[in-house]
Amino acid sequence: MSRVTRREFVATSVAGVIAAPALAAAERNVPREAAENGTGPFVGHVDTQQAMLWYRPASEGDFTAVLYRDGAEAARQTASSHAEHDLCLHWRFEGLEPDTRYQYRILQDDTLLAEADCYFRTAPPVDEAARVCLAFGSCAKTEPLPLWSQMQEQGVQGIVLLGDTPYIDTTKLDVVRQKHRRFVEIPELAAVIRHTPLWGTWDDHDFGVNDSTGHLKGKENTRRAFAEYRANATCGHGDEGIYTRFRLGPVEVFLLDTRWFADTEPSPVAPDKPTLLGKRQWEWLKQGVKESEATFKVIACGMIWDDKENRERDDWGTYTHERSALFDFLGQERISGVLLMGGDIHCSRLLRYNTESQVGYPLHQCIVSPIHSSTIPSLNVAHPDLIRGEAVPHVWLRLTADSTQTPAVLHAEWIQMNGQEMWDLRLTEDEMKA
Repeated sequence: MSRVTRREFVATSVAGVIAAPALAAAERNVPREAAENGTGPFVGHVDTQQAMLWYRPASEGDFTAVLYRDGAEAARQTASSHAEHDLCLHWRFEGLEPDTRYQYRILQDDTLLAEADCYFRTAPPVDEAARVCLAFGSCAKTEPLPLWSQMQEQGVQGIVLLGDTPYIDTTKLDVVRQKHRRFVEIPELAAVIRHTPLWGTWDDHDFGVNDSTGHLKGKENTRRAFAEYRANATCGHGDEGIYTRFRLGPVEVFLLDTRWFADTEPSPVAPDKPTLLGKRQWEWLKQGVKESEATFKVIACGMIWDDKENRERDDWGTYTHERSALFDFLGQERISGVLLMGGDIHCSRLLRYNTESQVGYPLHQCIVSPIHSSTIPSLNVAHPDLIRGEAVPHVWLRLTADSTQTPAVLHAEWIQMNGQEMWDLRLTEDEMKA
């Protein structure tokens, strides 16, 4: 059976700064200085064969990202910075080797803008056993916090933001951009994501305003800024939504957009009721989890998968028709290994749903919130499926997926910044079989 235990955790350290590889002859005399007021760089989406890098220079111009492998140049790309996109740059490198460490540099002409702590490792081959670790969190402001450094100290290989990261509460484009910029400039976070992949979705406060739906005016501005200041592999479809997915070893994460489409069209599963995900995202999710060959599948979003039981309607409890349809689909297609993830409510909770007859095994929901200090104890409500719940500040979740043992194990640990002991959940592959 699945078991919930007191936290039993041994920290693992991330490798320190890699010695800089030998420079190509043309670059040996490059000045070692950074342009003033540049932001970043950071590592975005990474998989077995590709990686995305992000940087915001201080001015318009052409900038080059160079990858090195074992001291030799492996690839380079040049991108142009324009005010139209708030100077933000994205580079997507493809054709990389799996489970390989690359170092990178950012250059403008003969000026070296970034190289310290600039490296990443591609994902392990999907057909080989691996042990990977991700950090999940929601509800973060822009103040410095050692929590971000704690993630690195405890060995995470990627950070997943579940929304309200940061709080923006407007759709004015210049303000949205400014707040995103301040967020990725948080010193502790900036230091980690120079070499640790960053993925994310949004919730209401970074989509627009509290409890907002897809009818929000100006949502095009918040999507534009989100796409500029994140480096996910995909961003919804066309010019709508921001949902995306990625796989790291034995786990695949589906990051949902539960804001853009909410209430904007009839539900694809109940035409007489409003949608949460929208038809396109609904079909994308079904197809994705059905075709996924990952042992574990995390379906994550900003909102919780229950009813908050307050006056707000931004939760899956308002759209139980789509939640039930999703659970039915998992059972009908015999999809194993699913874990639900949510944030938003400023308290952390673990629920075990009695879905054996519907899905084939009990679905668990992990709620992790907040990264900041403000809690809402009133939202830690009673629920028949609740195992643990507590409103404590500065919390993140460490999720380890390990297929190097048989059966494979998924281990979720709620970790508080000040060291207060919390709880964990350990599930085996066999306990999550349809």
